[in-house]
Amino acid sequence: MIKPFTYDGETYHIRDNIGLVQALERCAAAYHNRCLSNLGQDYPNPMWVRLYAASERLKQAVRHNDVLKEILKIGSSLLGFDGMAVLELHGTVNLSLLAGSGMTAVRRQALVANTDAVASAIPAGQISIVNTDTPYNQLWLEIGITAFVPLWHEGNPRGAIIFYQFLAEQSDLDLADRELLRLLAMFGGPSLFNRAEALF
Repeated sequence: MIKPFTYDGETYHIRDNIGLVQALERCAAAYHNRCLSNLGQDYPNPMWVRLYAASERLKQAVRHNDVLKEILKIGSSLLGFDGMAVLELHGTVNLSLLAGSGMTAVRRQALVANTDAVASAIPAGQISIVNTDTPYNQLWLEIGITAFVPLWHEGNPRGAIIFYQFLAEQSDLDLADRELLRLLAMFGGPSLFNRAEALF
C-alpha cells in the first residue's frame, strides 16, 4: 500500500473547518493533476478519479456540515460495501453509533457484544483489513468486518469506521480501495469531530 502523496501536513494540526477545507482542496487538486497526467491514454487512471471524487465530496460535506451522510455514501458508491458503521469512542472502551447503513440486528448485537475489543483497536491507529497479518483478524472474522479505519483528531483516538461485506462479487480490496480507506483515516477524524460551524 502506498502512502497518499497528496497531503503535505499532519491532520492533527488542523484546528478548524477552514484549515480542513484547505487541506482537502490541496488533496483534491493533487489527485486531479494525476488524472490529467495520463491524458495520452484513452481514460484517466480510475484510481485517481475515485480518489479525486472522494476528496471533493468530503470537502463539500465539511462545508455543508453533512460529513456522516457523505462518508456512508463514499463507502457504498466508491468502495462498494453493503454496510458500514461510524463509531465514536468515549473514554477507552465505550462506543456509540453515530451513523450506519445496512446495520442488521445481527451486526448491532455483534458490535455490542464486542465493544471492548473493537474499541481497543482504535488507539493502535492502524487501518486493519480482514485476512491480513493483524492481531484483530480473528475478531473481524467473527463479527463480519472487512475493513476497520480508526479515526483520530488532534492527536487523540476518537472513533472508527467499520466496513462489512461488499455489495457485488469482490474478494479483496484493490489498491484504489486501500487508498480510499487511507484518505478516510486521514480526514475522517477532523471532518467528524471538529465541532466548528458549517461553511457556506
